[in-house]
Amino acid sequence: MRLRPALALVLAAACGGDDTATPIDAPAAVDADHDAATVVDAPLVIDAPTAIDAPPAALALTSTAITAGGTIPAMYSCRGANVSPPLAWTGGPSAPGYALVLTDRSNPLVHSIIWDIPGVRTDLPEGVDKVAEPPDVPGAKQPLAYDNQTRGYLGPCPGSTHTYEFALYAVDASPLPGVTLSSTRAQVLAAIMAHDTASATLTATFTP
Repeated sequence: MRLRPALALVLAAACGGDDTATPIDAPAAVDADHDAATVVDAPLVIDAPTAIDAPPAALALTSTAITAGGTIPAMYSCRGANVSPPLAWTGGPSAPGYALVLTDRSNPLVHSIIWDIPGVRTDLPEGVDKVAEPPDVPGAKQPLAYDNQTRGYLGPCPGSTHTYEFALYAVDASPLPGVTLSSTRAQVLAAIMAHDTASATLTATFTP
């Protein structure tokens, strides 16, 4: 049978014989501003990991009057004015309060304690008032020192060279639970040990 010209054109188009026809499901055109290979091979960008906060620096105790491993000046002993030395601290965890303990390590004997130092403080001045609640360190408390008569600091008073330790404790509660102004140094120290979260020491010697 002989096909009519119009029908022959329809069949030819249906057979896909035209090389210029647009293929079905052709890929989307690549933007003229980008090379196709660049688009395909572009590196996968991964979000940078979230930075992890560095741990806080260790608690450190220093003094402008006493060098670690050095000697304690006479003015901070019974041979002088017997006033407390200036102290300062840095680092350590955030703490509601601090306590400072002076101990004769050669004896051993706890000389004096000051506790409930507010957590916002980073120092103790020279010559803290020798009263139960020193006004120059508001909020702090002091038990009787080793002579059982003096409130607050009593410094070195040995007959020979002794080693002394100023120990600062960060505590997790302020006021410190379980102790009052009637508590002994041993009772206050036990409460400090039960609540300390970090500590730092400054050690020096005294020779009469």
